[in-house]
Amino acid sequence: MDSAGRAHVLITFGRSFLTLELARLMAAGGHRVSIADSIPVGIGRFSNAVDGFHRVPPPKFEPLAYCRALARIVAENDVDMVIPVHEETDIIAMLAETFPPECRLFLSDFSIENRLHNKYEFQELLVELGIPTRKFARVTGPEDAAALDFEQPFALKRCYSRGSQKVHKVNPGDPLTWLEHDELNPWIAQEWASGKNYCTYSVCHEGRVYAHATYPVDYAIDGSSCLNFRSVDHPRIFEWVSDFVRRVNFTGQIGFDFIEDRDSTGAGAELFCIECNPRATSGIMMFTPADGVDRAILGTSDPDAGVITPGSGVDKMIGLGMLLYGWRSSSRKDRTVRDFLRDFRGASDVVTRRGDQKPALMLPFAYAGILRSCLKYRVGLAEGFMHDHEWDGLRISL
Repeated sequence: MDSAGRAHVLITFGRSFLTLELARLMAAGGHRVSIADSIPVGIGRFSNAVDGFHRVPPPKFEPLAYCRALARIVAENDVDMVIPVHEETDIIAMLAETFPPECRLFLSDFSIENRLHNKYEFQELLVELGIPTRKFARVTGPEDAAALDFEQPFALKRCYSRGSQKVHKVNPGDPLTWLEHDELNPWIAQEWASGKNYCTYSVCHEGRVYAHATYPVDYAIDGSSCLNFRSVDHPRIFEWVSDFVRRVNFTGQIGFDFIEDRDSTGAGAELFCIECNPRATSGIMMFTPADGVDRAILGTSDPDAGVITPGSGVDKMIGLGMLLYGWRSSSRKDRTVRDFLRDFRGASDVVTRRGDQKPALMLPFAYAGILRSCLKYRVGLAEGFMHDHEWDGLRISL
């Protein structure tokens, strides 16, 4: 970082809308931005905010080569901070010794990152900290599935999974013979909860929250991966996040999924954290350059002066995602198609930006590259977008 406080940052997962927004926010703060990705045509590459693009190996399939490539970029370009975006965060944390010691990695130790990423271990951590949570159990094989004693419907999902992957709703007594068993990536069963869903995004340094956003789940792919982002003030959630971050001494970007569950008597609402994402989440897209979130990421803002939050009334969306998925009944919940059309017209697209139109113009070509990945890995569009940047628990050593 120079004497004026300007830094050179390297942001990973260049195809992501989150990376595009981070690049714009950092560049608006006067910082130099480079991005890296394993595919050649990601929309972030074409932004005026990006000074350089670097093609790197896919972290899921070549993790050591990936980290060594990033480390070379850092050394050859005087990078001050690496900001990981997706699940490559775990891989970089695991192989942190690969990087020059003078470069900051915006993440926590691997032991923390992994425990927060693993959905079962995260729930165990909540219990250890005395934080109320829903009933849960680990399912590693047929014996565990047969021994489940849930009296109410429960959710079943992989311990290492993400929003694009299915969450199965299971009733007590349902046969689970279809379960595929993987020692590295078992399943977690969680008591099903109904209520209002919220997601968060926070920027943290050594257990303190520097920036924070909360947004309800309005439109989401199969109810999981959000398509629109509407900033709301929720003091209970902010207090929960601040307390948790402090107790685990977290550094980096982090998001949580909450359900505010009103009990059967209607007397009050209980707040439960369903899972944690110890990496960037879509909440970053609700900030503007005027908010100064670049200072929060670099740790140069003063948290005692107040946590940075998005302005009131912010309403953003992934326009193409809304067009592809938002109108479907599985994505809009109890909203009508008329509601969808109203909300679509009222939200701002996160890709389109005055003075930085190339990412929007290149979007069809970027998605063509994603489709090639889908064909290569034989997965759907939502899965193909991030498939080669996922991490499912495989340990790697130098």
